Formats: sequence, C-alpha cells, structure tokens
Amino acid sequence: MRKRKTGSFFKVIAMVVFVLGATHLAAGQSKQPDDRETLQSLLTEVRMLRQALQTLQRMSLDTYRSQLMVDRIRVSQEGVRRIAATLNETRDTITKIQITIPRNIDDQKMMEGQLQTEVDPAKRSLIELELKRSKEAVESYKSQLERLKERETDLSQELRANQAKLDDLESRLSLLERNIDNDREKVEPDKPEQVKKP
Repeated sequence: MRKRKTGSFFKVIAMVVFVLGATHLAAGQSKQPDDRETLQSLLTEVRMLRQALQTLQRMSLDTYRSQLMVDRIRVSQEGVRRIAATLNETRDTITKIQITIPRNIDDQKMMEGQLQTEVDPAKRSLIELELKRSKEAVESYKSQLERLKERETDLSQELRANQAKLDDLESRLSLLERNIDNDREKVEPDKPEQVKKP
C-alpha cells in the first residue's frame, strides 16, 4: 500500500513539472502577450503549484500516519486474538469443572451407600479414604470455579475494551484513506473516460 501511494506521489510531481514545462513552451511559441497578462498567468500557475504541493505534503503525511495506524491495528488485533483465546480456554475449563462436580457428588453418594453395607474393615477404610478425597476434590473444584468465573468476567471486559479500541483504530484508518483518496483526486488530472467496448 505504501509503495503504491509513493509511486502515485512521484507520478503527480512528474505531471506537475510536465504541465509547467509545456505551458512555458507553448507561451514561448505563441505571440508574446503583454506583461500584465504574463504576470497574471504566472501568478495563477504559482498558486496552483503551491496548492498542489500543499496537497502532496498532506498526502505524504497522511500516508505516513496510515502506515503507523496499520502497525497499531496489527498489534491491537493480536491482543484481541490472544484475549479471546484465553477467554475461550477459561470457559472450556469452567464447563469441564461444572460437569465434574456433579459426577463426584454422585460418586460420593454411591460410596456412602457402600459404606453402609460394607462389613470388611479394610474395604471400609479404603472407601472412607476415597470418599474423603472426593469431598476435598469437590471443594477444590468449587473454589477454582469461583476464581475462573471472576477471570471470565475480567477477560470479557478486557476483550470488549480492546475490541472497541481496535474498531476506533480501523475507523480512523478508513478516514485517513478517504482523505488520501480525496487529495489524490485534487492533484491528479481528470482521467479520460474509457470507451465502452460494444
């Protein structure tokens, strides 16, 4: 994009120089008008040239700004992508934990039922140990679930904020590009309409 705009910039300068040279050649070949008309013609050309140069400077500055904006947009897009990926991973983990907790509770009920019917002290001891571990795991999952839900909320807010910044950058870039196109139309001569082929 930058090379194309720079190429257009040099084409416009070459065209302005060519037009000025052609004007001077044509003026030299025709009959010399009086000094007042010549001076007025030169002043008009100088004004037009000054306007063209100011427009070219503005285009050059806008092109530089748009390149900076493109770089900022890339960084912002990467940030949004990274946050969205982390948010999705967090949500996946929340879903897995929400499935695991009820399963563990069902296992605990089954072990409690086994305890009531088990008479072998060694087997009872193993079931009690397994039941205790399961209850501790459920408590651990519950506290982990609370932390993950808080993290999900924080990540959602961060994602919305970064997406809003990205949208703002993209709209500013679009505005800069429109300004460059408008300035180019002012500087470039009207292109002849292409004849439509039958």
